[in-house]
Amino acid sequence: MKKLIYIIPAFALFATVGCNKNLEEGPLENLDSSFIFDPVDKNGSYAEQFLNDIYGNMPNGWNRIGNSMLDAATDDAVPSQRGSSIEDLRFGRFDAFGNPDDVWSARYTSIRKVNVFLANIGKVPIIDETKDFWKAEARFLRAYSYFELLKRYGGVPLMGDRIGTLAEDLQLPRSSFEDCVNYISAELDAIKPLVRTYTNTGGDYGRITNTAVLALQSRLHLYAASPLFNAGNLATANRELTGYTDVSDAAVKARWEKAAAVSKELLDLNLHTIESNYPGVFITRNSKEIILSYLRANTSDVEQNNGPVGYTKFSHRGYTSPTEELAEAFLMKNGKPITDPTSGYDPNAPAVGRDNRFQHVFFYNGVRWMRRPVETFEGGLDRPGGNRTQTQTGYYLRKFMYDANNATSLGTQPHNFPLFRNAEIFLNYAEALTEANATTQTAAVTALNRIRNRGGFNDPIPNSVSRDDLRQLIRNERRVELCFEEHRYWDIRRWMIAKQVLGGDLHGQRIVRNDDGTLTYTRVSVGQVNFSDRMYLYAIPQAEMYRNRNLKQNPLW
Repeated sequence: MKKLIYIIPAFALFATVGCNKNLEEGPLENLDSSFIFDPVDKNGSYAEQFLNDIYGNMPNGWNRIGNSMLDAATDDAVPSQRGSSIEDLRFGRFDAFGNPDDVWSARYTSIRKVNVFLANIGKVPIIDETKDFWKAEARFLRAYSYFELLKRYGGVPLMGDRIGTLAEDLQLPRSSFEDCVNYISAELDAIKPLVRTYTNTGGDYGRITNTAVLALQSRLHLYAASPLFNAGNLATANRELTGYTDVSDAAVKARWEKAAAVSKELLDLNLHTIESNYPGVFITRNSKEIILSYLRANTSDVEQNNGPVGYTKFSHRGYTSPTEELAEAFLMKNGKPITDPTSGYDPNAPAVGRDNRFQHVFFYNGVRWMRRPVETFEGGLDRPGGNRTQTQTGYYLRKFMYDANNATSLGTQPHNFPLFRNAEIFLNYAEALTEANATTQTAAVTALNRIRNRGGFNDPIPNSVSRDDLRQLIRNERRVELCFEEHRYWDIRRWMIAKQVLGGDLHGQRIVRNDDGTLTYTRVSVGQVNFSDRMYLYAIPQAEMYRNRNLKQNPLW
């Protein structure tokens, strides 16, 4: 049986199978099923590799859009590299003809592969237990693909178990947003008892488990209950495609309650923890906080792509420049923002008295890395000026990197993009309870404090906090705790605050070293970011509109 699931590209299957079979080149799912789903392959080796290839199509994070992280299209970061395709998302330069985050074709390719797998796995003479696990995993991966489509486009065509052929003229209309939510949730309900029970040990770590199923369901219902898909629905026609049509207070409250209930179901299993070592969550292969991640072989690419550029020996490229807006979201341990003159903040020692996570998220001027202090002052080693790609804000991204303060070489480490982790579920639970306006908010406050404990704050949030203040605290905590994990981009959309937070200048620090060695810090603009209402949902790709006459375009496109 498969041990750890590392991502296996399609060519690897060709190479493996090609040793014993004469396969024609072409899309993996278009091969004659007798090659892959072999009735004499008692171990199901080829079928398993086909399934692993579908795993490889899960979202993979990191610097996936023009060398930039998706957060560089939010208020949390800007790309250090000029001309990156992420700027099309930052400035709204995308439409139905071009979008650097268009996943329509890729997600439907995964859905079709799942349907091929489910239609043919019965031919393979493996034991029923393994076959049932694999079928349930495939159904999860299909549900995940639909969710990735749903959050970008609203309601999309539901294929069911249909496979189709390249020559088949499929003219399926978009299903309603509500039908898509119900379909995904029903699929997840059906496979809950069929997948493996989570464990972070043993030979199947990395496969879909019961906690991954609940985590996706938690996120699905959190998004579905959010303003964008309810009272904030922008459509004037075909409203059922872009959100719920029943947006009464009772209906919306029920949706938040559903999101809270699913999150609580997962938390009550108590199978995952909140690790005390925050950096270790992202570089430990089998962290118990991780519910599901995109597993890869050990690499040093995260450090190389995002580390300070002055470390030329290690080929650091510094592609990500976190903004001052994100830095300011990290409070002092006394609960005050650093902009408060009574907070005790010292720009020369920005981590002192600060939320503990600050030092693990940012490279800032003076912090130690690779046996020397980082220099992001003007003319410093890591901000040398000129045309070289370098920080635009005075910060570099440190999150996801291993502790190399005193290292002399850049070794490879596990870098597995966290798709779901336990901290998110606590925050989902806190938000859903708060928005449902539960008669008591004690449980929401407790869940929020469970995550804020990482910051080392002097005092917990009291149960007496107002609902509006609690909402803002939860939103800020999501921003801080989950930064650069591809949450902020979608959160500001589903909350419908993107136009507010992306409507002007973003900022960084200009640091000047004076003749006497002291430093002067100035908050400066590092460029604008734009957002318009139509960007709350993506346009259906025009190529799909030409291909399928029954598709209807999203509003304002």
